[in-house]
Amino acid sequence: MKRTCVVLSLTVLFLAGNALSQSSTVKQKSGTPAASVGNSTGSTPVAQSSNGKVAGDKKPQFSVYHEGPWEEQIGYSQAVRAGHTIYISGTVGANEKGFPPDMESQMQLAYAAIRKTLSHYGADLSNVVMERIYTTDMESLIKSQEERKKIYGDWLPAATWVEVKHLYAPEAKLEIEVEVVLN
Repeated sequence: MKRTCVVLSLTVLFLAGNALSQSSTVKQKSGTPAASVGNSTGSTPVAQSSNGKVAGDKKPQFSVYHEGPWEEQIGYSQAVRAGHTIYISGTVGANEKGFPPDMESQMQLAYAAIRKTLSHYGADLSNVVMERIYTTDMESLIKSQEERKKIYGDWLPAATWVEVKHLYAPEAKLEIEVEVVLN
């Protein structure tokens, strides 16, 4: 059963990645200067019609949003917009001082960073339709669920929580990724 799930997951990830790479017509800026990161020029603009397509082009258009220089170092974008959908990369709970030692503080910092990305698109947490949390400590995450509910307020998106052996940064206790739909 586990092997079937892993194979199925890998197949889905491969197919999704392949579809995205084949359908993307926008090239990301490489070497985005740190001074322009996070401001209104932080995303790659794309001329779109009301249906999200460039006239005469059958492929969907994408725009990207960059938050910091680590994205280029690691190899990802903070967010990718495709039509009315925004995919926000896994976000950890750290600040300029590093990672706080407790789950709730890391959770608050991660959601603050997600809110910042959402605000770039004129959205907020009520636009989140799917949330995935990867954690190295499921028990602490479960104990922090009331804090998470406060963060979302009256709106709770679909969600999946997964415990993993470790995350990219060894100090990280959780990583949150979300999918967002704009009105």
